[in-house]
Amino acid sequence: MTTRLPKLHITTPAATQPRGRGFYQLEEEELYLPVEYPGERGHFYSYIESNSVCLQFDRNGRLIFIEITIPRRRWEVKENLVPPESAEWADIRFLDFRDTIPDPVINCDRERQTVLLRFSQNPSTHNYYLAENIIAQISAGNNLIAVWAFDIRNDLAGREIAGWRKRIHRKQPAVPRPVSTLNM
Repeated sequence: MTTRLPKLHITTPAATQPRGRGFYQLEEEELYLPVEYPGERGHFYSYIESNSVCLQFDRNGRLIFIEITIPRRRWEVKENLVPPESAEWADIRFLDFRDTIPDPVINCDRERQTVLLRFSQNPSTHNYYLAENIIAQISAGNNLIAVWAFDIRNDLAGREIAGWRKRIHRKQPAVPRPVSTLNM
């Protein structure tokens, strides 16, 4: 296994806009960032990881989960930490599997509602949504150099994350089809 930045395949615009949110698990002192695709369930296939972060993917290389094992009391607070002002929606596929990545520098705002995982000091050329509330910063060579997550919620016993997933995957009422008048 090597330690390098994750390589990505990026297509714009995105066909779907996945939902994402950070849930800080108070018992485990870990941050979970699930990524859900409305109307479908992502199934774990592979991962890339460091000592403190694990990114999990489905069979197609789509991100489905990020786990940060460093307790937030150890995240470095940065004044004026603000996510990128603009980002585009894109279909992002991770090309690396079962590999290691560098341990990121983990910064957060004073309220610990926004977190930045910086894998490299290389400049970013693009900002793309991995999901709602999760932005990836990408280098010129289509490598992941940073991940931003914002609007993080405290979660006790997994209640918040379970309720959030249930709301996303709640079946929508069927839309009645118009009656065709051609066969009448």
